[in-house]
Amino acid sequence: MGQLGFIYENSKCIGCRACQVACKEKNKLNADNFFRRVDTISYEHKLLHFSVGCNHCESPACVSECPTNAMYILADSTVAHDKHKCIGCGACTWACPYGAVKFSSKQGFAIKCDSCKDLREDGQKPACVTACLTRCLDFDNVDHIQGNEHPNFLPEKCLTHPSLKLIGRNVK
Repeated sequence: MGQLGFIYENSKCIGCRACQVACKEKNKLNADNFFRRVDTISYEHKLLHFSVGCNHCESPACVSECPTNAMYILADSTVAHDKHKCIGCGACTWACPYGAVKFSSKQGFAIKCDSCKDLREDGQKPACVTACLTRCLDFDNVDHIQGNEHPNFLPEKCLTHPSLKLIGRNVK
C-alpha cells in the first residue's frame, strides 16, 4: 500500500478555504477547532496559500508522546486517535510540531484529522480533497510522488517524516 498522505500543489491553490470548510463541516468542529486550515503568506512579493492539516507522519511525535496509546498508527499508515483511551493530558498537542492535534475543551480530549477514514473505507477521498475547487489537494500513496517538503512549513520534518508532498512552484 505504501505511505498514505496529502499531496498539495500550492501553485494551483487560490486560497478559497473550501477544504477548510468541508473538513470543519464533516467533523462537526466548534468554531475554535480546525483539522485543516488555509494559511496565506507573502513570498517574493506574491501571496501563497498553504493548506495545512495532519501530516500523518511516519514517525509521529503525537504517537510517541501519548502515555495511554490513544494516538496510534493504523495498518494503512495514517495516524489515528482513540477518544476512549485519551485522558486529556495534552501531551500529543504539545508534541505535534505542526499544530495538527487539538484539545477539545467541550469534549475533554484530543481531536485530530483521521483523513476521513470512513469515507476512504467507502472508496472516497477525504472531504477536504473532494471540496477543493482547483484540485490542488489530494490524498494518496506519497511514496511515488516527486515533491518537496518546505522547511518553513515543516520545521521538524527530519524528526517526524511527514507524509506530505508539496509540488509546484516556490516549494524548493
